[in-house]
Amino acid sequence: MIDRVEIQVHSHATEDVEKVKEAVRKLLGVEQIEFTELKARGHHGNPIITLIATLKGKEAERAVRNLLSKMDEFDFEIMVRELDIRSEKSKLYLRFDKQKAYLGKTEMSSGSDVIRVVIVFKGRKVSEDLLRELRGSE
Repeated sequence: MIDRVEIQVHSHATEDVEKVKEAVRKLLGVEQIEFTELKARGHHGNPIITLIATLKGKEAERAVRNLLSKMDEFDFEIMVRELDIRSEKSKLYLRFDKQKAYLGKTEMSSGSDVIRVVIVFKGRKVSEDLLRELRGSE
């Protein structure tokens, strides 16, 4: 059902990279995530580390089920209503508040300080029925 989950998040100079990684782990409910770190400089020369990770197979499916089940009803319904702008063919694009994720909360965000999650489905177009099935709320 799930091919992979792609994760991307920025760790700014004022943030502890390990805490940013922990926020991702808490968001997805996955203890072991292997991150690639890309180092860059911001507009004012401040260091920024981009963390990238990919989950595949059963681990990806568990992460998606966990993520969707932890979303509150309001965010889930917004996501479903906005499928036309949040999805493209077999990909679903989501953004979650990084600070709230570190505190164990799953809250969607349209801001810039986010954890970006792309869920790629195996040969299936993203649909409301599919998301409700994964959430366990059919």
